[in-house]
Amino acid sequence: MSLKKKNSLWGTFAFRLTLWYATLFILSLIIIFFISYKILAADLVHIVDRELLAATDKIDLEFHKVGLAQVKLDIREGIEEEGTNRVFYRMVTSNLNIVETSDPLKWPCLNFPVLSQWALMAAGNHSNYHTLSPSDRPYKIRILTQAVDDGKYVVQIGKPMKDEEELAKVYSKVFLGSVFILLLCGIILSWIEAQKAMKGVKRVTTTARNIGQDGIDHRVELGHEGEEIEDLAETFNHMLDRIEQLMMGLKDVTNNIAHDLRTPLTRIRGLAESTLREKDVEGYQEPIGTIVEECDRLNGMINTMLEIAEIDAGLKKPEEASVDIVSLANQAYEIFLGLAEDKGINLEFKGPSHPIIVLANTARLQRIIANLLDNAIKFTTPHGSICLEIKEARNEAIIMVKDTGIGIARDNQARIFEKFYRVESSRSAPGHGLGLSFVKSMVLSMGGSITVDSSLSQGTTFTINIPLKSL
Repeated sequence: MSLKKKNSLWGTFAFRLTLWYATLFILSLIIIFFISYKILAADLVHIVDRELLAATDKIDLEFHKVGLAQVKLDIREGIEEEGTNRVFYRMVTSNLNIVETSDPLKWPCLNFPVLSQWALMAAGNHSNYHTLSPSDRPYKIRILTQAVDDGKYVVQIGKPMKDEEELAKVYSKVFLGSVFILLLCGIILSWIEAQKAMKGVKRVTTTARNIGQDGIDHRVELGHEGEEIEDLAETFNHMLDRIEQLMMGLKDVTNNIAHDLRTPLTRIRGLAESTLREKDVEGYQEPIGTIVEECDRLNGMINTMLEIAEIDAGLKKPEEASVDIVSLANQAYEIFLGLAEDKGINLEFKGPSHPIIVLANTARLQRIIANLLDNAIKFTTPHGSICLEIKEARNEAIIMVKDTGIGIARDNQARIFEKFYRVESSRSAPGHGLGLSFVKSMVLSMGGSITVDSSLSQGTTFTINIPLKSL
C-alpha cells in the first residue's frame, strides 16, 4: 500500500477543525448578539417608559397645584419646546371630550379611534403602554395612556423612539464589526493552533513514509504539542523499536537457516566433485553432475531469497549514485544481443540520444534489466521480436521490455510477482520463480513501480517507472 501525499486543503484535519471552531464561534456570537440586542432594546423601552411616566406624573401633580388652565398652558409650551413632530400630547376627559391635543395633521400615523379606546381603558385606572410602527415614519412611537386628577382626565403622551433605535443600530454595527474582527482573529488563531497540534501527526506521517522508502531506522522526534501527541509519538517509536527487534531476530533466524542449508549443500557438492575425480565412476558421472547442478541451483535460490528478504525489510541499503539509464540499457542490449540471435529472435533497442539520469544502485539496475531481457528471450519463440525501450515522462524514467512471446493469462498476471509462483506454461523452463519477485523488490526499493500488460500468444510488456534524479 502506497502513502500518497495529498495537497488538498479542504481534506486536511486542521482545516476541518478550524472550520468547526469558526462555525461554533459564529453560532455563539449570533446567540450572544440576539440576547444582548433584546436586552438592550428592552432597556431602551424601559427608559422611554420612565420618561413618559415622569411626564404624566408631573401633569398629575400640576393639576393639584395650579389647575387645569395652567396644565393646558404647560402642555402647549411642552409641544412647542419639544417640537410638534417630536412629542405627542393628548388630554381628554373621562367621557373622551378633548381638552388639549397636538395637531392631528402632524400625526397622521396615529389612529385616534384606537387612542380613544386606550383612554377608556385608562379611565378605569388601567394605565397602558403601546408601541406603534407607523408606515410613514422610520421610527417606532411609544405611547403612554394614564388617568390624572383622580381619574377626571386622561393624558396620552407619545414619543418617537428615534434616538433609542439609532443607538440600537450603532450597537449592531459596532457589535457586528467587532464580531468580524474577532472571527478573523479566531480563525487565524484556530488555524495556528490546529497546525501546531497537527505537527506531531505530520512528523509521524513523515517518519512512516521515510520508513517505507529508506528503512526502519527512522524515529519520530518528540515535540511540545501536548500530551496526546507526545504519547502518540512515543508509542509509535516503541512500536518501531519492537518491529526492528523482531526483524533483526527474523534476520538472524533466516541467516541461521541459510547457513544450515548452505553447509550441507556445500558438503554434498564437495563430495560429488571428489567422486567425479575418481577414475572408476564413469557410470555415476551424469547423476553426480546433476547433483552439482542442483546444489548450485539451490545455492542461487537461497541467495536470491535472502536478498529479497533484506530488500523488502530495508535492511540492505546499497550505495546509490547518478546513473545514466540509457547507457546502462544499451550495455544490457549488447550483452543479450548474441543470445537472442542464437535463438533466432530480433532484439531491438530504443532510447533517446541524451542521457536520462536516475538515482539508483548500478548493479541493481543492471540485474533488473537483465532479468526482464532473460525472461523475454526465454519465453519468446524463434522469429519473434523483443524491444527494450527507454524514455522519459512526467519526471520519471520509463523502462519497457516488450516481446511477442507466449504471453500470460489475465488471471495469472496479478500473481507473477509472488515468490515461487510460476504459470503452467513456464514450469518446463529453467528457473525457480524468484526472478520477477526480485525485480519488483528492487524497483520498489528505488521508489519506483512495475506493471505488466500481456495477452496469450501475443506477447508481454513490462513497464518500470523510476523517479528522475532531482537537480
